[in-house]
Amino acid sequence: MLLNEKSKFTDREIIEKGSRALIKELGYSGFLRFIRHSEGISKEDYLKLEDEIFDEMSLDEIFDNAKKHWDSR
Repeated sequence: MLLNEKSKFTDREIIEKGSRALIKELGYSGFLRFIRHSEGISKEDYLKLEDEIFDEMSLDEIFDNAKKHWDSR
């Protein structure tokens, strides 16, 4: 991944800016068609991935790690 000023955006900001760019280029109906099409692109099973990531972690550990990550921002 290229490291530049644009990589400092949060995920939310990236989604908002990307959505605005798509709407500007495609219009609202084109944007919705794009979203509908791209929903089927990811074949990753989120629940399986979640099980692998949080395997053998307690809810308290998950919460503590999330809080540390949030506080470090």
